[in-house]
Amino acid sequence: MSRGRWREHAAGYLFILPNLVGFGIFTVYGVLFSLTISFTDWDMLSGWSDIRFIGWANYRDSLHDPWFRESLLNNLFFVLFIPVQMLLALVCASILNIKFFGRNLVRSVVYLPYITSFVAISLIWFQLLHPTQGVVNQFLFGLGFEHPPKWFGSSVWVKPAVLLMLTWQGLGYKILLYSAGLQGISKDLYEAAEVDGASAAQRFFRITLPMISPVSFFILIISMIDTFMMWSQIQILTEGGPGTASTVIGYYIFKAAFVHSQMGYASAMAWVLFVIILVITLLQWRGQKKWVNYM
Repeated sequence: MSRGRWREHAAGYLFILPNLVGFGIFTVYGVLFSLTISFTDWDMLSGWSDIRFIGWANYRDSLHDPWFRESLLNNLFFVLFIPVQMLLALVCASILNIKFFGRNLVRSVVYLPYITSFVAISLIWFQLLHPTQGVVNQFLFGLGFEHPPKWFGSSVWVKPAVLLMLTWQGLGYKILLYSAGLQGISKDLYEAAEVDGASAAQRFFRITLPMISPVSFFILIISMIDTFMMWSQIQILTEGGPGTASTVIGYYIFKAAFVHSQMGYASAMAWVLFVIILVITLLQWRGQKKWVNYM
């Protein structure tokens, strides 16, 4: 390698060195550290002197922990509604794909909740769905409902209330992706299909859906991962209650680590969650060959 070429490579590595150092310290080291302490019984408040190696005990305990199983089932409840959210986003994106006055403004407004702080949105929804002083229940009182839902205070209504907030918050991002996918479909395909006598429904199912299937696959994967990892909204809105009705795995891991100081057990649950997400993602990756069209 010539001297000038070597200097060019050295300059490039120097430019990315700060990012590599940050990635090594805050990501690689953190991942390896969590894997290590997942095999220990360690209370971080007592320091390193109390750390004790216990092997696979944390993993066995997590699989027999009823709170962990309940948290997983609550996560699956939200995951099952992802296709409904995707369908709603596709319908909205199709409407916003039609040219009308103020379309760009509407797109910006729809996207705003996604880039707004989770904390701010959670606090707003907490006030909206407050059982006695919330705007929603005040409206229902005005319509004559004597006993409207208690929302976040009810074990029956808490998951639908959280799901409503999550759908509203994430809808803008899905609409943005679907809008980009719809605009990438050639109009010639629709014109040729129309000339051949295809109805609007046939054009949608034979052209639109196959052409945006890569976008749908991406949204499905990302939404599933985000749903399994959420915890800040639950912490602000319900703290996992009532009982375990809204406890999700992310919040349970946070609580075990920073409330009960069970860092080893929390790390083990985090790795179990990682394996669950990995397995589901791999299954989806294999299954996408049957329905995703990469033309």
